[in-house]
Amino acid sequence: MRRALDRWAAYVLLGAGGLLVAVSALFSSGSSNGRLVWIGLAALVVAAAVGAWAFLGLPRPALAREAVAALLLLTAFVSWNGISVLWSIEPDRSWDYLNRGLVYLALALVGTAVGSFLPRAAYVWAYVLAAALALPLGWALLVKAFPGIGSESGRIARLSSPVGYWNALALLFAMALPLALWLSARREHAHWLRALGVVYIFALVVGLTLTYSRGGVLAGGVAAVLWIALGRPRVESAAAVLLGGGAGLGVAVWAFSRPGLAEDGQSHAVRVHDGAWFAVVFVLAALIVGALAYIGSVVEERRPLSDRRRRLLGRVALGALVVGVAAGAVGVVVETKPEGWFKEFTSQPTNAGAQEGPGRLAAVNSSSRWLWWKEAWHAFEDQPGRGTGAGTFELTHRLLRTNNIVVTEPHNVPLQFLSETGIVGFLLLVAFLATAGLGVVRAVRRLGEIERAAGVALAIVLVTYLLHSLVDFDWDFVAVSGPFFLTLGVLLGRGVVREEPRPWFAPLPVAVAVALALSLLTPWFAQRDTDAAIASLADGRPGQAYRHARDARSLNPFALEPIFWQAFALEQLGDFQGERQLYIDAVRLQPLNWRAWLELGEFEARQQDYPRAIRPLERAVQLDPQSTAPRAELERVRSLAP
Repeated sequence: MRRALDRWAAYVLLGAGGLLVAVSALFSSGSSNGRLVWIGLAALVVAAAVGAWAFLGLPRPALAREAVAALLLLTAFVSWNGISVLWSIEPDRSWDYLNRGLVYLALALVGTAVGSFLPRAAYVWAYVLAAALALPLGWALLVKAFPGIGSESGRIARLSSPVGYWNALALLFAMALPLALWLSARREHAHWLRALGVVYIFALVVGLTLTYSRGGVLAGGVAAVLWIALGRPRVESAAAVLLGGGAGLGVAVWAFSRPGLAEDGQSHAVRVHDGAWFAVVFVLAALIVGALAYIGSVVEERRPLSDRRRRLLGRVALGALVVGVAAGAVGVVVETKPEGWFKEFTSQPTNAGAQEGPGRLAAVNSSSRWLWWKEAWHAFEDQPGRGTGAGTFELTHRLLRTNNIVVTEPHNVPLQFLSETGIVGFLLLVAFLATAGLGVVRAVRRLGEIERAAGVALAIVLVTYLLHSLVDFDWDFVAVSGPFFLTLGVLLGRGVVREEPRPWFAPLPVAVAVALALSLLTPWFAQRDTDAAIASLADGRPGQAYRHARDARSLNPFALEPIFWQAFALEQLGDFQGERQLYIDAVRLQPLNWRAWLELGEFEARQQDYPRAIRPLERAVQLDPQSTAPRAELERVRSLAP
């Protein structure tokens, strides 16, 4: 009975983990918080159930010291994000970041439960993760072949659906690449599965290239190199890369020549025409790649190579890969000027639109990242101990930027947290990653030979995510961070143990989960009330709008939006003194937010008190010098002031 129950629990947890990855990748809606709430609630339910049944005498995860330390450090880091609300320059964003961290912590706990309860967890999870990551790949390529079937218009050529951001989608593909190599190279897999793995590589290379993401391509390349260096067998791995990757590059290069596939702003008819041809070429190439891979796998089994011939073929395959990489490097050198690479990397782009096509893959500029990194470093120098508050880089950026580009994060996760959470938060993050990394290495070494190969592939998935986080804001996307934390938890799992039942403690995990769920849901309900206030104003019901906005403010006292809509409602009701006080409250709540000062200045201007409007408008311009709205309003008010 116990074994049957344990087996049932293992399969339920495995299904929950796989479903969480699939939902995160397909339906997370970019970096928004709306879908994150429901993903987090689902993870909290699973984690609370595991904790509760452990106190009821059922099995609980048995974790190594490194795993326990890593989870405690992650908890401390997430808590520090929440504590930063006390001094944050944008406290509502810091609350959002606390909630995002809580979701990732819950996903890591679910992962440890999967890794603990499931026999041969790394081996099975590698299959589940590979299948889950194939779903967004299939959807992205389907949207490219048949424009208009997704929610996006398709006018932008770069692949981004279903994640909503091309660089995050490219990272998903790069994370799937070591799993595809594991499927294609391992001899214990069936012939059809190895052939399917090569086709998976082919599709990943096509998708990765069509995102035009340089960071994603580099991360995928590093992942492939790491697998060939650390995984086994190398000959089959190199052959899979040559066959699947070579064919994928060929299809991608052909796609670059089709305006409906590679250029923005094309008509629907052009996109439909070229998309149909893309579907034909892709399917034919996939069939050929799959057939060749299947035949090669069968021939290899029936006529096994001698050690000497295997070494020779391995050298030839690796040599071909080196030649391919060298040819690509030469192409970049020919298209650019190596002596000016650093200058171009650190320079401010003068025409962002010129680098949105396939040609951006050969560009060496940082797309303003260097400027954002310097802004983040300046913020750290100003507040080295505690930072400006989690998730607040946008206000820092608006104050220091030198162009009209607006970003929410500096596109470098470690530097982002150094800037926003100070040295304390940064050290907690580094300690968590170092401890977790040590735990993963030791866990993979403990695995048997067959399962160890899957463990190596999963470890490379984690490394790929971390490398890409150095050039992007991956923490903001549960589509990529969810698979990372779940996989990390799986590798840290270490079987189960049974203890004496302590049913009086069983409600404790449930109570903690309920408290965390309230933290997730409260801003969500506040946003619903804010949306209701906006709708009421549009319907001409300012009294009802005021009540909705007041309710939203009571739920989320850190946010500015409820205050603004409350003020707009009072203006329609004729209570101008109350409206002025609300704008003053907004300025006091977030004194370094340009928007609060702009709203106060615009209110005074609407009251035709132009001398009184000048000071808040000047402050808005100081806090965001590159924005046109505050400056234009200030010039207008000055022209009207006596």
